Amino acid sequence: MDEFRKQKADQLRAEGINPYAAKFDRTHTCKEGYEAKDGTNMQVAGRVMLMRSMGKLTFITLQDHTGKLQIALKAEELGDDYQRALDFIDRGDFIGVSGARFTTKKGEPTVQVASWTMLSKALRQPPEKWAGVVDQETTWRQRYLDTISNRETFDRFMFRSAFIKRLREFYWEHGFVEVDTPVLVNAASGTLATPFTTHHAAYDMDVYLRIATETYLKECIIGGFDRVFEIGRIFRNEGVDPSHLQDFTMVEHYATYWDFEDNMNFTEEMLSTIIKDLLGTTKVNIPDRDGNMVEVDFAAGWKRVSLKDLIIEACGIDIDDHTTADALRDAIKDKSIKLEVDISKLGRGNLIDQLYKKVARPNLINPVFVTQQPVDVSPLARRNDDNPNITDRFQLVVGTWEVNNAYSELIDPVDQAERFEKQAEANAGGDSDAHEKDDEYVKALEYGCPPNSGLGMGIDRIVALLTQQSNLRDVVLFPLMKPEHAESSEQSSVNDVSITATASSNDTTLFLQHAEYGHLLPAAHGLLETNVTVTKAHLLATGEAMAALAERFGGHKDTWRVAGMLHDLDWDSLDKDFEKHCGTELETMLATINAPEALLGDIRAHYAHRYGEDYPLNTQLRKALYCVDELTGFIIAVALVRPSKKLEDVKVKSITKKLKDKGFAAQVDRNQIGACKELLGMERSELIEITLDAMKAIASDLGL
Repeated sequence: MDEFRKQKADQLRAEGINPYAAKFDRTHTCKEGYEAKDGTNMQVAGRVMLMRSMGKLTFITLQDHTGKLQIALKAEELGDDYQRALDFIDRGDFIGVSGARFTTKKGEPTVQVASWTMLSKALRQPPEKWAGVVDQETTWRQRYLDTISNRETFDRFMFRSAFIKRLREFYWEHGFVEVDTPVLVNAASGTLATPFTTHHAAYDMDVYLRIATETYLKECIIGGFDRVFEIGRIFRNEGVDPSHLQDFTMVEHYATYWDFEDNMNFTEEMLSTIIKDLLGTTKVNIPDRDGNMVEVDFAAGWKRVSLKDLIIEACGIDIDDHTTADALRDAIKDKSIKLEVDISKLGRGNLIDQLYKKVARPNLINPVFVTQQPVDVSPLARRNDDNPNITDRFQLVVGTWEVNNAYSELIDPVDQAERFEKQAEANAGGDSDAHEKDDEYVKALEYGCPPNSGLGMGIDRIVALLTQQSNLRDVVLFPLMKPEHAESSEQSSVNDVSITATASSNDTTLFLQHAEYGHLLPAAHGLLETNVTVTKAHLLATGEAMAALAERFGGHKDTWRVAGMLHDLDWDSLDKDFEKHCGTELETMLATINAPEALLGDIRAHYAHRYGEDYPLNTQLRKALYCVDELTGFIIAVALVRPSKKLEDVKVKSITKKLKDKGFAAQVDRNQIGACKELLGMERSELIEITLDAMKAIASDLGL
């Protein structure tokens, strides 16, 4: 908690104003305000994302679920309420404003504020453009910070919602009824998986969290329903990796009088239609298991191939030639194939499944239906009439991910009971993934079940593919995480977000810079003259400070100077649009001077919340730029409030004092400056002194 912010909230209360309002009569969302005509009176509300004060005029960027909208506060319009706004409003606060919409000279839709009100006072400073959410784990633990800072993340979850909505609509359009089935069950059946066990205190008995909704949905079919589906949470007590979670969302459906061929046709139509409706095309770039983007066309006409043929093609083992688990184990050993699990206790069915996942599935990129799975791995699927050793089953695999699983359902109660017996034997022998018996389900089948076919599809997986995510946690709003422990000595807290130093901060011989590009210094000056006006002093100051830090750490001075001078090169031309900062506009500018990839990477690394994964803070140059970026702007702000407006009158202690005043230059991230201790192994006072001395050396160029 920020005590300074809390004091503001307490002061508002003392004045009889509740800093946490009950409601606000909003007439326009940010998007609606942005798109409205000039002169439209409106009341808009949102979170304060950016504040830029220029004396008697302050611009604030508000953000809500629809996007961003700029508002303008003018002293001449608000009178005493103008300074009151500057005194009480901080980044992260929710405020409501009323006023008329106009367009600035730069073409930015803006609301001229006639009045404002505090709706919710934020007691912690949120991530911003300069720091953002840097650590991947934090985006999972504190998703709210991720969605505040990264519009791409927010839009990803909006897409997930739209996908589920359209999925439901498609089912309804085709005569399906949505039902709810139990999460706590007496028998964990419906697939091959290890269940979670819990204790039911009222009944004094152990129960399971469901591993599928299959058996209950098929009991609905037995009970007279024609077509049913359910979207619900599933729990499997198994390993976690980027493509598997222990609790996840799945949809299952069942349709009477269909076989698996009908189900394949329906699945193809369903997914190709939904994808076309949501994305406007069936051609999508998706990540394979190595994270490489590959183009996949989801248009109907998907390939269909048997599991047996896939394994033969991949490793030469014909599973039909090995009718026992021991025989198949020997064949796997003879081929020197190393599976990802201990195969000593697996039954033949799970051996086949693990072999397929190891040798065949990694080759499946375009949508393909994998058919004809053996009975051993399909305890609930109907036997094929022509070959009783295989089932009428299919799995859809895309980008090496299993997206869904489906089959013609087994409706013979005697056959089902026998398969449960075999699964129970395997379970007793140590195969925890094997089925236990489900006598209640067998009893239901004995009352008669019509022919039907069902399907189960992981929502997380298909959404991850369509949004180009390689880790399922990136499409789950709040994935389960282990409790946090004390931070390691290599981590620092920036806006309550971890930044991990990949090299020792104190070893200045490691990773000083990826490459030297100091020869671009004359060209860098030319780019500033051509493209920069408002931020020129900040860029020159940062360049000089970086050169001084290069001398401190033993880096190449002109290389570090160029990185500092050009790190915000595109900022003026983007009109402060931080969503596009360090993107294609910057690439175009740097291309004009034939800049190497290393320069672009070093610049993007300082914009860590957006590019941190691809361009980590893994060199001294990058760490220095990250820390000094906010500091040079802050020192300029300190100089401008001195009576002389000169750097020569600025002292280290005056900068330190102003840093403690959270109301001064509130948009500056103090924590980013303070990260110098963990990232660079230097005290904040030393960083300030080096930076201030460097800026004083070029004070005339800075106009200070």
